[in-house]
Amino acid sequence: MKVQIMTDTRYGNGKLLAEALKKEFSNEIDVNIADVKEVSPERIAEDVPNVIILGGAIRMFRGGPKSKRWLKKLNKILEKSGNKLQYGTGFLTHAMPTDKVQGYAQRYLNKLGEASMVENTYSELLTARVKASKGPIFPEEMEKAGVYIKGFIDWIKPE
Repeated sequence: MKVQIMTDTRYGNGKLLAEALKKEFSNEIDVNIADVKEVSPERIAEDVPNVIILGGAIRMFRGGPKSKRWLKKLNKILEKSGNKLQYGTGFLTHAMPTDKVQGYAQRYLNKLGEASMVENTYSELLTARVKASKGPIFPEEMEKAGVYIKGFIDWIKPE
C-alpha cells in the first residue's frame, strides 16, 4: 500500500503534522510526504497511491485554497487516465479556536468527497491548532492527530 501525504505549509506546521501522521503507519506501508507547491498533481497521478491525505491551512479566513486547487487538478488527471485512489482524508492547521473552524473543515472534507477519483473519503477531518500563525502546533493537537490517524488506519485496513 502506498500513502501520499500532501501539505500546504508556509511555516512548517503542516509538514510537522504530516511527519507525525507518517509515524503511525506500519513500516510495510510506503508513506511519502510532499508539498502542493513543489510536487505536481501529474507526478502523484503517475504514482497512483492507494491513499491521499491532503493537508491545508486556514489563512486569512480561507480554508486550504491551494490544496483544493491541487486536488481539483489531480482529479482531472486521474479522470483522463481512469485511475482511482482508494482512500482519502485530510487535515487543516489553523490559529483560531477549534470550534470556530468546523465550517472550514466540513467544506474541505466536502471537496475531498466530491473528487470522483477518490473512491472512499473518511468521514472526519483533522484540524490542528497552532499557537500563532507561525506556530508551533499545540502539544494536545499533536496527541489528537495521533488518535485521528489511528482511527483512519483502522478504517482503511483490509479485512
